[in-house]
Amino acid sequence: MWHILQQIPICFSVLFLCTTLINGQNFVGSTAKLSVKVYFESLCPDSLSFIRNQLYKNWQDIAQYVDLQLIPFGKSASYENGTRFTCQHGTLECKGNRMMSCVLQRTPNQNLQVEYVNCFMNSYRNARIDKDEFGQQCAARIGIDFDDTYKKCYLTRKGTELQLEAERQTIDVKLKFVPTIVYNGVFSQQLQDTSLNNFRNVVCDLIKEAFPEACKHTSVISL
Repeated sequence: MWHILQQIPICFSVLFLCTTLINGQNFVGSTAKLSVKVYFESLCPDSLSFIRNQLYKNWQDIAQYVDLQLIPFGKSASYENGTRFTCQHGTLECKGNRMMSCVLQRTPNQNLQVEYVNCFMNSYRNARIDKDEFGQQCAARIGIDFDDTYKKCYLTRKGTELQLEAERQTIDVKLKFVPTIVYNGVFSQQLQDTSLNNFRNVVCDLIKEAFPEACKHTSVISL
């Protein structure tokens, strides 16, 4: 009898773990940051809207609870054995995607990444006809040292490799819409649809068990 009683806590722990894994997007019993991946394009109007009105606007409130990865590729595709790319909104979008990949790869600070991408997405649409535009002003604005390193990345094989990696990650998601937002490695159409207009509320709902102190002043929706 005592042997059976000893097994009860173990069985309960296993059951709790399984429940946690099944409901992983709610982070029940976990203190890990919420993984958020944003798949977007440099000249996509919907990407700009999400970056500007959802991600950037709410970032400071959720930054400490989120492990963010920004992936600028979208519905682009490589060809000629991965040496060239075609992009949904033309060659200038390919340039923007590639430049952002270079800056993001060399800027691990998430706050700076969000600041840069928001600035770049807003300004690139207007300055894209300038062949010398590589987001220099956006880099300077947030204190990134925009030296030849970033431009060299863009002009060399390194920039190609970064875009090929972005393509591999994007293919894995099988995205149908840009931007696509993925939480904790699992795509959910419901979360995707809600995120486009209520990104902060989605994040707050997903982290409320792990970080009860977060979003206290937010009207959290029930997903």
